[in-house]
Amino acid sequence: MKKRDIAFGSVMAFLGVVLSVGAQTFACPCVHADGSAAVCAPVKTWLTVMGGVITALAGVSFLRPKWVFPCMTAAASILVILIPGVIVPVCRADTMRCRLVTGPTALVLGVLTLAVSLWKLVLCLTAKRREAGS
Repeated sequence: MKKRDIAFGSVMAFLGVVLSVGAQTFACPCVHADGSAAVCAPVKTWLTVMGGVITALAGVSFLRPKWVFPCMTAAASILVILIPGVIVPVCRADTMRCRLVTGPTALVLGVLTLAVSLWKLVLCLTAKRREAGS
């Protein structure tokens, strides 16, 4: 296993864990004053699940470093970007926590995950091309 495979798996696992833990703690969506769940409550569950999926894909990529796993994590990161506001509705008020914290956190972590996935995919494809050419 090459150092870049270890780096990819480690960074992806870290981003997945931060996404899952963040959705449960610091980037938790809105809760009404009476304790009832807001419209954006499913965002918490979706982001936690997607963080787990990204972490699991990172773990599998340690076992078989192929180009398939960067593609799968890229697809998962696009879903992370789209979850708050597109796939799952968020609150209408611009001052709500889901718009101020949860959405931007998902966007930043999704873009970072997508960037690392595309980096790894480019490395895999160029290495494959070099192997085929030699």
